[in-house]
Amino acid sequence: MLKQGTKVKFNSASSIEGTGKIVGIASNGAPVIGRSYIIEPDQSISNETYPYSHFILFENMFDVIEN
Repeated sequence: MLKQGTKVKFNSASSIEGTGKIVGIASNGAPVIGRSYIIEPDQSISNETYPYSHFILFENMFDVIEN
């Protein structure tokens, strides 16, 4: 399990790309996709379609930059 504050780099299928940090865990996940984590991006992704500051990614959708 990754700790809060872990820096990550992400590039998901939904065109979300960049860096951020883990601020929480959303689920314990499944064997292939792993746990899902709440990500706070370094650059805001908020827009009319997605008016939120954070999002969730499974651990197979990002790389750890710094623990």
